[in-house]
Amino acid sequence: MRRRLRSGFWLAPLLAAAVACTPRPVSPPAPPPAPPAPAPSAPAVPSAPEPSPVTPRVLTDDERDAVLFTRWRSGREAEVEAFEAFLVYEKVARVAPTYQLLRSASMWKECRAEPFQLPPPELWPEVRDVLSLLQELHTRGVLPEFEVVSAYRPAGLNRCAGGAARSSHLRFAVDIAPLDAATADRLCRFWREEGAAWNMGVSRYPTGRIHIDRNGYRTWGASHGRGSSYCLR
Repeated sequence: MRRRLRSGFWLAPLLAAAVACTPRPVSPPAPPPAPPAPAPSAPAVPSAPEPSPVTPRVLTDDERDAVLFTRWRSGREAEVEAFEAFLVYEKVARVAPTYQLLRSASMWKECRAEPFQLPPPELWPEVRDVLSLLQELHTRGVLPEFEVVSAYRPAGLNRCAGGAARSSHLRFAVDIAPLDAATADRLCRFWREEGAAWNMGVSRYPTGRIHIDRNGYRTWGASHGRGSSYCLR
């Protein structure tokens, strides 16, 4: 009996020490808190699209193209750049390519004139006004596409080309390429209904080209009188 008690007496401390030395399981560290979700951003507001540039499928005047214009402007770079900057400022730069806007009379060869003519700066507001009208016609689908074949003419070239003494081309007007019948009808309808508000002049030449200016509400035709106007037939 005494031996058993002595054995138990010695075993108790040994068991306690063994328990104390046994490694305890370590719990894994808590994960870091998730970062706060970003606040939803406001949806982007799309800007108003600019009018698409007007580019005819096939050029009527394929000789006075962008290549010839690049050669012509090489000695007039500063003046042409100032003109283009004015059109950008007035938001009419995409109405027609610069080389078309600066085409002079179609008879430039016969008259031994330059293929392109830059209007003097004092006439640039006239350019802006005509281009604003063309832009309206394009945006509303009246003129889905067109080509400017003649615009500003100095006095000498205008006389040689057979222009009227008080031709609107001396200030700024455009002759655009032949239009199909449906487009011409839409243009005449616009002139009849809204031309007065735009101070719009329109004519159709025997060649089929259409003249547009903003020098007075009027129309005429092959006889240079109102009675022959295509828009009043």
